[in-house]
Amino acid sequence: MGGQLEDDNEHKLYMLYPEGNWVEVDQGSPFKIIGNSGYGKPLLFRNLSYESSLQDALKIGFLAFDATRVSANDVDYPLDVVIYPKNSFHMTEYRLEKEDMDEVSHQWSALLSNSVRKLPSYWMDPIFEKVRAVTK
Repeated sequence: MGGQLEDDNEHKLYMLYPEGNWVEVDQGSPFKIIGNSGYGKPLLFRNLSYESSLQDALKIGFLAFDATRVSANDVDYPLDVVIYPKNSFHMTEYRLEKEDMDEVSHQWSALLSNSVRKLPSYWMDPIFEKVRAVTK
């Protein structure tokens, strides 16, 4: 739940639990996850901060969703986006379908594969030297 009252200096966002307790989204916790979280969480922790731009936050949020979608059979489109600019008193809602994001998802997969190939491998040399010594 979130929003801004007319006399508030800023807008707030809360995650409410069925028991009635709540957690506020703030600098110490720039995101909350609803539902299946194991696969996308590393992307969020490594890349998202309170200072992230809204565009970067949406990219990172999509990548976390995509990682979860690819890894878990109980997560799928649509992906609903809600944006509330401070002091606007207006929410913008948008729904993304699979067809909207297919190209980005495939591009991300290709970038990941390329990044793995580009990672240095010097740290593996002692491991494979030991393997070669045993198999000779």
